[in-house]
Amino acid sequence: MMYYARQLKLTKNDLQKFLPNLKKSQDIPDPQRKNYFAPIFNFPLQGLDVLDKELAKEAKEKGIKPFK
Repeated sequence: MMYYARQLKLTKNDLQKFLPNLKKSQDIPDPQRKNYFAPIFNFPLQGLDVLDKELAKEAKEKGIKPFK
């Protein structure tokens, strides 16, 4: 998910648009940060799944190679 977010040059606010119903206590990982693992633990797995699917679809449309 972070690979695609960085390749698409998305910000934390851009990712928030994919998940408008998050609780205030849930923090979206910031693709601009070098160490983004800590916020992932405060983030629901369902949200990661949604972001991963949406970003993979958008990356494919823009010709970005899949993450390996």
